[in-house]
Amino acid sequence: MAKVKLTVAYDGTDFHGFSRQPGLRTVQGELEAAVCRICGTPYEVYGASRTDAGVHAKKQVAHIVLDERMQLPIERIGYALRMQMPRDIVVQDVSRVADQFHARHDAMRKVYRYFFATTRAPDVFRARYQMNVPVPLNDEAMRLGAVHLIGRHDFTSFCFAHAQQESKVRTLHSLEVVRVDEATLYLEVVGKSFLHNMVRILAGTLLEVGKGRIPPAQIQHILASRDRRAAGPTAPARGLTLWDIAYPSDCDAPVQELSS
Repeated sequence: MAKVKLTVAYDGTDFHGFSRQPGLRTVQGELEAAVCRICGTPYEVYGASRTDAGVHAKKQVAHIVLDERMQLPIERIGYALRMQMPRDIVVQDVSRVADQFHARHDAMRKVYRYFFATTRAPDVFRARYQMNVPVPLNDEAMRLGAVHLIGRHDFTSFCFAHAQQESKVRTLHSLEVVRVDEATLYLEVVGKSFLHNMVRILAGTLLEVGKGRIPPAQIQHILASRDRRAAGPTAPARGLTLWDIAYPSDCDAPVQELSS
């Protein structure tokens, strides 16, 4: 028996999220179908993060437990998977890991980035990966609002009203507003785990701050209210990308910068 770690990137536009769902196209479903074709038998793929429908991943991590049924050497699985994948999924790396490794349970931090473009018309080449906001945004006001969200809090106001997680307490290690250029900025949200739609609601609420509709200081009152109706709208999935996942051996490594 061997445990194999997969590092995967995907354009989430045409997927109903990562997790397998009957009758729907998902990233997990595509990966499992490809592994079955390569190895000759079904295997379950365990993902680190259950990204929602339409959310992208620059670095998603998963693992598979292979046994004696496997018909292909591990060192050839990466190449074979790349040949089997549709155009919107890329298997970047395949490596053997310790038997106790678990892609989701061992993750120390997850990094999400939400991208905004403030151009009058959407950029056709980036429209699938960012939210177009045709007005200027006050990124300094957004930073002032974000400060109130860092740390351990009850994020009931910032999650899907019918979220299944019993506890709404989560810890944000950091929440930064980064200006890329005159027309592009992103939120970088870092934490160990997140609630359903949490990052998208954080993005939608800070967008309202950037537009001047919510004062930065109001964020602490929204947080304290524990009322989803007090926060801003849920930002569209297309602007959100799972950017990085860190594990104990690499949790001190810097997050990869935005590529040009």
